[in-house]
This record gives sequence, C-alpha cells and structure tokens, in this order.
Amino acid sequence: MRNLKVIEELSENSERDFSELLYTQPNFLIGNNQLPQVHFYLLDTTANVGLGHIGFSLEEGTVFSAYRAPFGGFALADDLTSPEITFFIFEVLRKFKEQGVTSIQMKLAPHCYFSNTLLLKENLVYAGFDLEEQLEYQAIPIIDQAFELGLASMEVRKLKKCKEAGFEFSRLPKHKLADVFDFVKNQRQEKGYEFSMEWSQMKLAQKVNSEAYIPFVVKDGERIIAATIGILASDGVLYNFSPAHHPEYDQMSPAVLLTEGLYDFCRAEELNYLDLGTSYLNGKVNEGLWQFKSHLGGQSFFSYSFRKAVS
Repeated sequence: MRNLKVIEELSENSERDFSELLYTQPNFLIGNNQLPQVHFYLLDTTANVGLGHIGFSLEEGTVFSAYRAPFGGFALADDLTSPEITFFIFEVLRKFKEQGVTSIQMKLAPHCYFSNTLLLKENLVYAGFDLEEQLEYQAIPIIDQAFELGLASMEVRKLKKCKEAGFEFSRLPKHKLADVFDFVKNQRQEKGYEFSMEWSQMKLAQKVNSEAYIPFVVKDGERIIAATIGILASDGVLYNFSPAHHPEYDQMSPAVLLTEGLYDFCRAEELNYLDLGTSYLNGKVNEGLWQFKSHLGGQSFFSYSFRKAVS
C-alpha cells in the first residue's frame, strides 16, 4: 500500500489522479445549501498526488453526501486497491467520531462514473455501512462510432425523420440557460410532472459552477421543440438533466435528435458516458421510459445508498 494520509484540504500544488464529482465540490455545496461542509481527501504523501475525495453537508450531527443532489459519495482514482479504499473509509469514520458526528448518509454515483464502485460497495459493507437502496440508472457509453449505430431500428427511423424535416440541434450560450429552463419546466408541468428545481436555485448553481450547466436545444426553424440542460457531473460524464419536447412533435420524437447532439458533444469533449438518469415514477420503473432509453443505446448502471451510525 502507498504512503497514504487523509486530509481535509488538498494543496494547490498537489496533483489529482481522480475524476471529481460536481455534487461534492465546495462551490456546488455553497449553491446547494447553507449547511457546514466537511471534506476529506486521500493523499499519496510520497508522490503528493490526490487519490480520492468525498464531500459532506452537516446537519444536526448527521452528514450527507450528497444533500439535495442526485448522488455524492467517494470519488476515487481508478488504480486504488481494496486495502487503500478500506484505509480511506476507516480514516473518514475515525475523523467523524472525533468530531462528534452521529450518523452518515451516502448515495454513491452510478458505477459508470468510477471503475471501482463495486469494490467500494464491498468495502463499505465491510466497514459496517447498511445498504439501504439500489437505483438503476442508464447511460450511453461514448465510443468511436456514430450515434446512429447504437440505436434500435425504430429510433433510427425517428432520427431520419427529424433530419429530413430540417430540425437542428445546437448548444446555446450560457446566458440562454433561463430560456431552456423555462421550456423544460413548462413542458414537464403540462404533462403533470413535478420539476425538482426553481430558477433561483439553477441560477445560483450556474453562478458558482459557470461551466457545468450547458443549455442544448433542437429547433424547428426558430422554434425550440426540444431541450435539455446538460450537466458536467464529473470530468468524464455529461448528465442529461430533465430533457423535454413540445407535445406537437410527439410523432417526430425530437428527443432522439437531441440525444444524438449530446452524444456528439461528449465525443468531441472526450467524455466517457452520457448519463440518461433514472426511469422511476412513483417509486417504480416506468417501463416505457426505460425501454426508450435502452433503444437509444442506454446501458444499466446502479447507484447504492448507505447509512451508518457512528459510535
């Protein structure tokens, strides 16, 4: 095992050998909530290289990773061994015990974000964490082939129709985020779905993480007919947050063209996955939505939620 130490702040001259999660970053947590933050970094002291990070929000003796966000948990370097992961976990537990923390709640990122998530899961169970929930996500691997080659035949036909109709995908400038937010929120509310954010929250999130939130649209001429907010949830993953389209275009399914544009953006930016999120409705998998994402090339990945009393 390398010479490791768990510290609460990584110095500016330390290199990082892991992909950060947006939802555990100090700037994100500032915009997300007003709770005190606690951060731990795993440092290789010999090489002065950061090998991992986890950020928490603290509320009345309980720490959350993440708080009011899709997921958080440990961000780890790919080459960490099981003993090194175990060391990181137990050092975090030891420090929390010293600080008087009474319980930990944690939801890991889907395992497409990190290659060693399943190993981390095993180590958390070994450390006494209770596995409380398992949620299925779908994500499209970004590989060196055209998006169309990963589609089901039905979606290939829809994509062709959108292109023949002259619909165009584009990335909008950052100051257009409000327009896309309004479009997505309105379309979802018209279908009876709750929207998880208010504009004031999104505006603050963009202010403190200006490069992380990207508005994307599909237009019919000058009219927005489909849109989404792409979130750079990590160094290697773009999260397709709350895509929506105008109901007049149901038969054309511009969401397929929208997804192709996101896929091509990910390829250009050398990202690893396009995260399509979950497909749950009232606690159960929406089979139609799950199937649609599967037809787009989405593969299943799981997120695990844990809880532990600190004694």
